[in-house]
Amino acid sequence: MRRYLADTFAMVIFSTIVGAFVEVAVTGLTLEQSGRIRLAAIPVMLLAGRPYGIYRDWLFGLLGNMSSGPFKAAVLDTSANVTFQVPVYSCLLALNGATLRQILTVVSSIILIIVLSGRPYGLFLVWFRRLFGVPTSR
Repeated sequence: MRRYLADTFAMVIFSTIVGAFVEVAVTGLTLEQSGRIRLAAIPVMLLAGRPYGIYRDWLFGLLGNMSSGPFKAAVLDTSANVTFQVPVYSCLLALNGATLRQILTVVSSIILIIVLSGRPYGLFLVWFRRLFGVPTSR
């Protein structure tokens, strides 16, 4: 249960902060618009937080280990973020009526954010797991 809470709270907090920053500073949405989007995203994050943690741990177990160097850990975190978030986000877009062309356009426009946030999120997740007393991958 602690692992679920740590992974889920980490995703909700990190995604809310990064998402709001991107929505307001990069795309020009108002704080009110961003707030509504962030609230609507919470159920998805509640469902995706722990599965992402499991997936990240599996990827580290498969391709790295606790003694992986910082470069390898960054590559693994970035890979985990891209290969998990892009399909989840694409499915959400499709379920909400986006066409394949729209999905490809949106995903191609946010891929840089997903890539850049991979390692910071991995480090945040590890820190959050430590706060909850949960063992973790790098």
